[in-house]
Amino acid sequence: MKKLTSLFLVNIITLISIRLFAQDHVEAPKMPINPDSQKIMYREVVQEKGDPGYLYNKAMEWFNYYYINSASLFKIQDKINGKIEATGRMKIYYDDKDGNRMSAGLIVYTIRLEFKDDRYRYTVTDFNLKKASRYPLERWLNKEDPAFNPQWNNYLYQIDTTMQRLDSSLKEKMKPVIEKPDEW
Repeated sequence: MKKLTSLFLVNIITLISIRLFAQDHVEAPKMPINPDSQKIMYREVVQEKGDPGYLYNKAMEWFNYYYINSASLFKIQDKINGKIEATGRMKIYYDDKDGNRMSAGLIVYTIRLEFKDDRYRYTVTDFNLKKASRYPLERWLNKEDPAFNPQWNNYLYQIDTTMQRLDSSLKEKMKPVIEKPDEW
């Protein structure tokens, strides 16, 4: 029984150590950088059937689906010129030494959607850690910075994962709804 208990404790300690070690040594994802501005930028032109007004309405539906309080995010809502611009927010986290998930701050970013016949373009950029002054996340990409913290890789991973989820969610919600005839 003592061997079983000690084996169990060793396994628990090993798992906790691996989790803490792994968190500090996450490889930073390859962040998409705009070559002109040198800022992190997610951008894609997506081919989707519909005129700009229809695509605009689909995008507004997506905003209401994806963001909790979407009405407070908008900077520009221009259906006539086919443009939406909003400020998105996401929380980032770290695990403390006891394995508790703790808030590491709030990331704000700009999301812009533009619409033309049978296509739309989304751009997500201007990522900043919300502080008293702007703190651009591009600083986290510099491994030579004397203030470099390995935890920054974990934060970048969280941001990249969230942006990939945003991408797939947007594409899914922008697809036209296929209505099935009510045959009875």
